[in-house]
Amino acid sequence: MSRRQFRLFSAAVTAAAALTAVTAGTAAAGGAQTAGAVAKNLTFSCEFPLIGSNQVTAAVAATFPDSVATGSPISVTDFSVGVNLNEDIVSALQLIGAATVEGSAAANVDVNYNDTELGVTLNGLAFPSTPVPASGGMAITITGPVPGLTVKKPGTVKFAVGSAFTGKITPRQADGTPTDLGTFDLPCTMDAGQDPALATVTIN
Repeated sequence: MSRRQFRLFSAAVTAAAALTAVTAGTAAAGGAQTAGAVAKNLTFSCEFPLIGSNQVTAAVAATFPDSVATGSPISVTDFSVGVNLNEDIVSALQLIGAATVEGSAAANVDVNYNDTELGVTLNGLAFPSTPVPASGGMAITITGPVPGLTVKKPGTVKFAVGSAFTGKITPRQADGTPTDLGTFDLPCTMDAGQDPALATVTIN
């Protein structure tokens, strides 16, 4: 791969701003074969204010084509991540007076193109204002568009969930104003011993 192709490929991957439960979709570009839905359940340890490290579960999913022709985009469709917050986290939100919570996220993604590792940070993920329940756990859904990625030479492109992501979280009171915590960063690291692989796409 020439230096110019490498830069273009890296830029295309980075532009795919949005990796973290995926539903079925279609990769329509020329050369694309039948799409396959991929689902992956993973756990992360996240550093919350006031209560420290807590485990969250994430159901990552997306639809990938099995193969594409060189010069055609790899279209990843219907990307989303379903995150479950445990009862302790919900109790902490209640203690600060949060009625809803909303936020954005940036996620690391591992991309391997013909055995060349490319570490990529995907920005632009978000989840809408979600009510804090009176009891029990809480589910939020993180989504974002994933633009197509085009590769110029034959080979394989492997996608995997990266080892970390960072959220920017805003809890709000019932009147819509932020709580005393304001907007805070939420660094999360994947727990050890898990298989983060998502899909391998063949470039014909």
